[in-house]
Amino acid sequence: MRIPSWLKVLMTIAILAVVLWHVPVEKLLAAARSAELVWFFPAAATTLVMLFFRHFKWHRLLRAAGLPVSQTDSLRSLLCGFALSVPTPGRVGELGRCLFLPEGMRSQVFQLNILERALDGWAVFTYAVLSLLIIQFKPAGVFALAVWLAVLPVFMGLPGLLASLSEWKVWRGAARVHLREGAKALMRVRSAPFAGLGLLTTSLDVLIFYFLLQAFHQTDLAVVVITFPWMILAGGLPIAVGGIGLREGAAALLLARQAVPAAAGMDAALLLFVFSAISPAICGALWMAARRWQGGSLANPRLESATPDAQGNN
Repeated sequence: MRIPSWLKVLMTIAILAVVLWHVPVEKLLAAARSAELVWFFPAAATTLVMLFFRHFKWHRLLRAAGLPVSQTDSLRSLLCGFALSVPTPGRVGELGRCLFLPEGMRSQVFQLNILERALDGWAVFTYAVLSLLIIQFKPAGVFALAVWLAVLPVFMGLPGLLASLSEWKVWRGAARVHLREGAKALMRVRSAPFAGLGLLTTSLDVLIFYFLLQAFHQTDLAVVVITFPWMILAGGLPIAVGGIGLREGAAALLLARQAVPAAAGMDAALLLFVFSAISPAICGALWMAARRWQGGSLANPRLESATPDAQGNN
């Protein structure tokens, strides 16, 4: 069932009210005033590295599927996708990346985006398993590891699995045609390299969170690994705009169990959202605004990489 937008806004406000009732704004501001700003520099540098590899992963995925996109094409769709994802629950707006590529390839891009998000989810799941193993919650950790091993072949075979959905009898007319076009692109992709890149970019997110948390409270990397996946999973629930409140509340609750002040955890989680999501979203929004100001469409009407120069750069 689809949750109305106004209800999601109300739920976001309610979640924020509960979180701020447990951790008052005064404590958050006090933690922010005492932050060691020097830690923001490695966090910012790691954010740039993370965005580089996210773009590299997305561009290589599009090219592996046989789509003639240039570096500019893929970067525009990535950053503008960030701009759409921030104000949407569960960041589902990120699936709008296809809107910033030529219309003729949107059905393929949409399905490739679903594949990428699924592989990113596998990376977070991997960290969740590692989290359980680190805290020595043996029954849960061993069971989670067994599940991880069991589903690994499924994730590695995701392109074929997603492609097979196009043959379901429930699809009719144009929907079936678009799905079949996407299926052809999916079948050209091997999951393993992009799963590895997804694990790399998620690891960089973990490192960003580690640096940000150090600014507010000195702690071990293991504590961050224990907390990170559950914080991300909470923020991904489609019941609050941008995951606001859920992510910060989960960070405060879980880090408090590791002797980290709740205010420090909330500030670090909020800044992680700013560094890894809002900053690229601002770049994407400015790109969209510039295109509109120049009177152009959001997506190029032609394939940039179809020119000899673009092909040479890829």
